[in-house]
Amino acid sequence: MKTVAVFGSTGSIGVQTLNVVRRFPHEYKVVTLTAGSNVGLFSKQVAEFSPSVAACLPEIELPDGTIGFFGDNAASKAAEITEADIYVMAISGLAALAPLQECIKRGKRVALANKEAIVCAGEIVLDSAAKYGTEIIPVDSEHSAVFQCLKAGERGDVRRIVLTASGGPFYSDKNVDLSAVTPEQAVRHPTWNMGAKISVDSATMVNKGLEIIEAGRLFSTNFVDYVIHPESVIHSMVEFADNSTVAVMSYPNMELAIQYALTYPYRFVNDGVKPFDFSVPLTFGKPDEKRFPAPALARRCLLEGGTAPAVFSIADEIAVDMFMKKKITFTDITGIIDRALCINETKRVESAEQLYELRDVLEKQIGAFVSRK
Repeated sequence: MKTVAVFGSTGSIGVQTLNVVRRFPHEYKVVTLTAGSNVGLFSKQVAEFSPSVAACLPEIELPDGTIGFFGDNAASKAAEITEADIYVMAISGLAALAPLQECIKRGKRVALANKEAIVCAGEIVLDSAAKYGTEIIPVDSEHSAVFQCLKAGERGDVRRIVLTASGGPFYSDKNVDLSAVTPEQAVRHPTWNMGAKISVDSATMVNKGLEIIEAGRLFSTNFVDYVIHPESVIHSMVEFADNSTVAVMSYPNMELAIQYALTYPYRFVNDGVKPFDFSVPLTFGKPDEKRFPAPALARRCLLEGGTAPAVFSIADEIAVDMFMKKKITFTDITGIIDRALCINETKRVESAEQLYELRDVLEKQIGAFVSRK
């Protein structure tokens, strides 16, 4: 039996990770759970799985035998004492960076569902993983697919990675006035059931930009493209030197990618995902980067390196929060990212503290942008 630590257990990925664990009760045991402020759900999870370690922001009552940490640094403190075979990092944003670094030091497997850590601090994270011999397996459906496709050939024979994008809720309708889109409309993804922030990122195509940067860093290449694929059945492809293309396909279901990260290199039966019906047509479309320019900005950041990807990611996080609070419009999100990239000098990423300071700078800059509008 393998032990599992779930960081961010009440979010979408964390909840689905526990669903996978429930499916294989004789294969996995949860030893650590951490969460933010969703005390109701977290308390139920702790009662069900009886972890050795639990951490969340507000202080709650824990069962006998469970060590608890509370407050802003609770997840990092939990990571410091957790011993597990697999660490699932499902905390969103830069808040994941400190506990992720602690998990990496264990030299085991990290199932990574956090884009920001790789996008903003890829050099730090990947260098640390190499130092400690930690195996990082991506949980994003696109990057999980790339990870699997790369097993079909030699890394030197890879010509390019091709990600797929559903296009979100507005891509196919050219008549939608994007400047008038509301937060309620933006979070209604047509094929995936995700959290609010990632749903908005999908609608702006910022999410695909983040995935381009993440793929470039995880798989050490600048040759990352994408196509519009509304059905979200093909999750990613890898094109090899002989012009063959290998793809991973399944109906949209994040639990499949999560399960693979837990079971790799093996594949367990998953009755929760039905086999694909090949009578269903699949379609592909050319990206429209004039209407949705975020992926082009991200590609520029990938090539530039340094703090440019971090500016892209952090500026988006700040802008999406403002959009959800109805302080800015939907189209302002990408505009704010572009402006932040233009006025901030690109520097080498040296530490996590540098990124926290960058966030403070960007919050002030973006607040000034918005107040002058």
